[in-house]
Amino acid sequence: MHKIILPSLEHALPGFQLLTALSDTHAWLKDLEGRFICADQLFLRRFGFCQLSELQGKTDYDLAPAHMARQYRKDDQRVLAGELVTDKLELITSRHEVASWFLTSKWPVYDCQENIIGSFGSSRHLNNTDRATIPFRELNAPIEYIRQHFAERITVAQLAASSHLSVSALERRFTKHLSKTPRQYITDIRLDHARLKLLGSTQTLASIAAESGFSDQSHFSRAYRKRFGITPSGDRKREYKRISVD
Repeated sequence: MHKIILPSLEHALPGFQLLTALSDTHAWLKDLEGRFICADQLFLRRFGFCQLSELQGKTDYDLAPAHMARQYRKDDQRVLAGELVTDKLELITSRHEVASWFLTSKWPVYDCQENIIGSFGSSRHLNNTDRATIPFRELNAPIEYIRQHFAERITVAQLAASSHLSVSALERRFTKHLSKTPRQYITDIRLDHARLKLLGSTQTLASIAAESGFSDQSHFSRAYRKRFGITPSGDRKREYKRISVD
């Protein structure tokens, strides 16, 4: 992609309509503070927005878990310093969907005086032709095992054996590519599943905790608050309030 130059960030709004034809790509534009200016329809749908005005002004911290939002903002800061992010393999989650693999690229946006005024990003859903990337090859087996068995008791030794790896090799791969341990990733998958159930059903917290692989409700509540910054019951109340307002 050539250098992106706009008189202002708002001038990009009409062009984003063209991106709705790209069925596997999320695209967005942010200002210097990380606030969303515009995005394509696929991005809006993934994060539960019906129209662009609902997204505008929000940041990654409004859309994603804090640990993911911090990484997104770290990449943004690199871009705002003039760097490029090209085809970075990452897991992207949302309020209503489990995490999926995407290839993400980001570019700085300049005004006519060559000042950086924001960032443009796009994330393409990983398809079969992209699956030769090293992180995918190294993590696909254990991640698929976790997704199929997260509701069960999974030990790191068991996960390593299922992936034909030693425990130390498995832990190195998770730390290298996801900046977390296998145990932390298992907890994240359980919490993603729990949040989908919490916000999309009327199941009790106890049943959601058990179905998501947590040994008891108190452990579930502590982990949920640490990850999302709010209690499960508080998150459900906030979602019901948002729906009623919309």
